[in-house]
Parts: sequence; structure tokens; C-alpha cells
Amino acid sequence: MKDTYNLLADSIRQLLRALAQAEGVEWAVWAAEREYERYLASSIKGEAEVDWDSEESRNAFLAGIVSHGHRLLQLAEEALASLAEGAVGRERGAGLLRQLISQDVEQVDDGRARLKEGVARDRIVSLHDPEMRHGRKSSAKWFDGHKAAIAVDAESQLITAVDVLAGNAGDSEGALELTRASEENTGLEVRETIGDCAYGSGSTRQAFADEGRQLVAKVSGPGRRGQIAKEAFEIDLEQMTCTCPAGQTTPTLIKAGRQTDGNGTKHQKRAFLFAADVSGACARRLECVRAKKPRGRTIQLHPQERLLQEAREFQDSAAVQEHSQIRQAAEHLLARLVQLGIRQARYFGRRKTLGQFLLTATVANLTLVANKTEDRVAQDTPPFSSSSTILGLGRSIWTHLSHLELNSSLLGGLKPASRPSFWCFPPRYGLDLR
Repeated sequence: MKDTYNLLADSIRQLLRALAQAEGVEWAVWAAEREYERYLASSIKGEAEVDWDSEESRNAFLAGIVSHGHRLLQLAEEALASLAEGAVGRERGAGLLRQLISQDVEQVDDGRARLKEGVARDRIVSLHDPEMRHGRKSSAKWFDGHKAAIAVDAESQLITAVDVLAGNAGDSEGALELTRASEENTGLEVRETIGDCAYGSGSTRQAFADEGRQLVAKVSGPGRRGQIAKEAFEIDLEQMTCTCPAGQTTPTLIKAGRQTDGNGTKHQKRAFLFAADVSGACARRLECVRAKKPRGRTIQLHPQERLLQEAREFQDSAAVQEHSQIRQAAEHLLARLVQLGIRQARYFGRRKTLGQFLLTATVANLTLVANKTEDRVAQDTPPFSSSSTILGLGRSIWTHLSHLELNSSLLGGLKPASRPSFWCFPPRYGLDLR
């Protein structure tokens, strides 16, 4: 993956080509006439004489690139004002250059420039595929690319819907849309949706609850280690009281700032407050409050507290074991998709990558149909009525190629209601995407 210097240079080079093409001139000649010869090389850093150990030298080099970029943007604006044909391509290239400068570069009043600290949330990481994003599987594992999300019928193991998300998107993004797509593609009603802990946020549960749907996903564990967790407190939402493990009850609710959920909605945070004198006199104070100064314990009241309480009660019941087994079975299909090459994107852009994913999912479904049919023939049991499925998937392939939409048929023998498990796993994309 290229750094900021080469990303900016590549963007300048791309815009140079577009402006030269609009005037019908070789881009190298057009660039040389306007003193952009340094961008004719494949790597601007390789041709530059920069002391990379010196921050002043690095910033001066960056300021030169940014200055050239701004000057080229002025030329692009003049060209856009005078030429209509091909303006869309040049405007897109100019917009990309502006975004690259703003996301990575901090400009000082005296004309100097320096790299910004940290990483912009929606940072462009590739000029060839501007839709790629930085993503993380964990705090230690990262990738550049997109995320693949699938919905699987838990009983037949057929893939019922797929989607491709931005690499920096939350795993639960689009979960409800995947469930709707499963119903549309199969013609069946989804009885319940099963996901892992990433799908257990309050906002996702609320979205499913608003449509009267059942979502089964584990609630994340306590965030405070070595301290009595929130789960040990009893919150009565009817009486709006909170009782601690030592038997102390408080009805006091205080404002605790604001938070933004996964959908971008801001909520007023509230918390139950145990008075400082009550907490200070408690025998378990050291387990509950770590502050050295006299301070009471606060227990956050989640905007979807009722839904989270219901989810915790369910995951502590015996019925959760069945759902865990279903979730584990669905992971075998993920391994099959990896075998079929889904970890490597073959195209630029999320839309074309979705087309690749749809074709891969179709192959996985056809393989599953064939294997199950062979097993039933070997066992001398009635085979699946797979003819409609194969024809439907054939039509689906054509739809994928022309419209990049999923339109798969149903495997015969399914029950009147399906129970898809959906998963979101980020493949680690190579730097040479095809």
C-alpha cells in the first residue's frame, strides 16, 4: 500500500493524463510544458533528494507536492469551465486529489505542510480502487479492502444473500437488509436471525425489534476488568431503580454525556448513581469503585437496556446451546468460500467485487446441491427437488453479470420458515487487486 507522498503523486499524475487527453496532447509533453516533469517517474520518492531522517526536509518535500497539486487543481477548474466533453472524468480526478490532500496533509499559514497525526476515518488507501478502506479484524490484525457479509440458511446451509461492505464498516452494518434480501430471494419468512457478538449491539437489536424480527446474538462481556461488572447489578426498568450486589438500591439517575450509536444517532446517556457515602461505607468498595477520592459508583443505562436484558437472559438459558451449534455449522461454509478464492478481490470497486462474491456464492450453492443429491442417491432416499434450484441459480448468474443483484431460487425440501445465520468476515486483500 502506497504512502501519502506516492498517493498524492499518483493522483497528480492521473489528473495530468486527463487534462492532457482533453486537449489531445501527449500527457508527458503537457506535463513538461507546465513544469510537472518530476511526476513522469514511476515513484516520486525514488527520484527525490530528501533527508528522510529530517522532519524539516520531509515537510518541505510534502509542501512542494501539495503546492503542485493546488496549482494543477486551478488548471483543472479552468479546463472544466471551458470544456464540457469529458468533464466528468476530470472533475472526478480533481475531487480525488482534493480529498487526498485534505485527509493526510495539515497546511500551515506560512505555506508549509506536514502529515496529519492519526488516520482519517474514511481515508482513501488506493488510487486505483478509491472504495478500498483500512479495516481491522482485531486490534492486532488489519487489512486493506472490503468486508464480505453473507446470510446462510442454518438448516440447508444454502447462502441466501450476500453483500460487500466498506473495509471500515461495522460488521453489523446492513444486517437487517441481508435478512430482508434472504426473504426476497427464497420466498420464505425468516423465523429468527442468528449472529455472533458483533451483531449484538443495541442499535442493531432495536432495528430488528422495530420490524418485529427476532435477533439472536451474544451480548458483549463486561468492559471493566477486576471490577464488579454492570451485569452483577439488578436494574428494574419498571420502577427505574438499580440494586447493587450488596443490596443497596438507588433511584437516582444522572446525565452522563452523549453517545453516538452504530447508525449515527446521538443519544443522551444516563446512569444510576450510588452516593459516595453509601459506596464508601460498603465492605466491597475496593471491588466496585477504584477512585481514591470519595466517589460513588455509576451504572450506565443503555438506550436499549430492555433489549439487552432480554438477550442476557436468553444467553444464560439452556436454549442458547442449540443456536451456538447452528452458528458453528455455518462457519464451514465460510471455509468453503475461502477455498473458492473469496479472500482475493479480482476487480476494482465494491460493485464489481460484489459481482465476484455473488458468482462465488452461486458456485458454493451448486456444489452443495450436487453433494446432497449424491448423498441421497447413495442412501437410496428421495433426492432433493433441485431442478428448480439449478435453473434459478443459472438465471441468478446472468442477473449477477448484468445487474449485480442476487436472485436465487429455493432448494426443495426446506421448511416453511428459514432461519439464516449471517456472518461478516473481512478478507485480507492483496495490494495488486485485479
